[in-house]
Amino acid sequence: IIQQTFVVEFIVANQQCPDCQKSYTEHTWESVVQVRQKVKHKRTFHWLEQLMIKHNVCEKCINIKEQPDGLDFYYPTKSLGQHMVNFLESVIPQRTKFSKKLITQDDRSNTYRYKYTWCVEIAHVCKDDVVVLNKRMCSSMGGISPLLLCYKVSSVVMLIDPCTMQRVAVSAKAFWRDPPAVACTRSQLREFVVVDIEQPNDPKDKVTAGKFQQGEATVMRDDEGTVNAEEERHLISMTHLAHQLKPGDTCAGYDLKSSNMGDDVLSRIKGRDLPEVILVRKTYPRRKNRHRQRKFRLKTLKKEEGEGANRKKDASNDDMEIFMNDLEEDPEMRADINLYKRKNVQDRKRQPVEDEDEDEDEDDDDVETRGATATGGANGHGGEDEQDGVIGTVDDDYEGGAYEEEDEGLFDDYGDVGDD
Repeated sequence: IIQQTFVVEFIVANQQCPDCQKSYTEHTWESVVQVRQKVKHKRTFHWLEQLMIKHNVCEKCINIKEQPDGLDFYYPTKSLGQHMVNFLESVIPQRTKFSKKLITQDDRSNTYRYKYTWCVEIAHVCKDDVVVLNKRMCSSMGGISPLLLCYKVSSVVMLIDPCTMQRVAVSAKAFWRDPPAVACTRSQLREFVVVDIEQPNDPKDKVTAGKFQQGEATVMRDDEGTVNAEEERHLISMTHLAHQLKPGDTCAGYDLKSSNMGDDVLSRIKGRDLPEVILVRKTYPRRKNRHRQRKFRLKTLKKEEGEGANRKKDASNDDMEIFMNDLEEDPEMRADINLYKRKNVQDRKRQPVEDEDEDEDEDDDDVETRGATATGGANGHGGEDEQDGVIGTVDDDYEGGAYEEEDEGLFDDYGDVGDD
């Protein structure tokens, strides 16, 4: 055996995988999913964003760009983009257009490289909108009234007629075959005060549809100073919220007498008797400082601003605050997403009503400093020095359930700034 001592020189050569090498070139992404909705708000995208965070759809997303009317999701492979499109089909009514563009080709080896694009258009009907159907759609749904209220949007659009308590579920295919016309949107809601609610005394005579119950509501406009005659202030209409409303409550609804509707809407309801008012939801006007007493917060995806995204930040913050209020008031919405505990939430006592108006300007300043950048409202009071976690089982008091650790790096926080 021959033994010899010599010096061995080791050279460490750093190498990168093909995916990392591609990240430093212009051809980073292979597929893009462009999600658009032709409305003036971003509440639908706030809702979609929370569903994506819960189901971890954007885990392998390279980049997310915010556009004026939607979001762009970039993926490294075609299969990941197709997975995103399949997820959107399962949660919202939409239609998709697919296209591909040739990038490179090699005739010798017969290989081609494409970039794939999916354009997903979300239905323009949102929750709490009043829509008008055309004659063909009304006939296919059993002769239902053309004037309906949208009370839920999932993979189908759920509509209800408050006068007859008929409910229909419009699939995405039927929706895009005959798109309904939107008569009133949420920005046209007005405040009403309930004067009286009449229901049949016999339980057998009560008309119900799922969780809704029909009744005759007598309401009065909240801005009663603009009307002189006592008789004109009282409006009578059938409502599907008889199980929630009581005399003295406040509610939001559409005053159809003073609403401006387009020619397309008026042509579909010509010759029909319209109700004076359509009540949409019960409201809580004296519940101010809600964001300070909120026990939960949401996570948002990190996005970069795309070209032409000149939407005002104040409008985006207002949409996010409305979405947070909807989560508080709707247990069904809270059950579908992840809620995170806030840190050091100050449990303050409710101030008298006369002092709340003085703090209104202070509350508006606090909302602007919260810095929401996210994407379609129950009361909560927080404790101090609470650890972050996902609220698994959510009830009206946000108590109970399993808590999981948060994933850092992909998300921003909304709702953990301000009084904390």
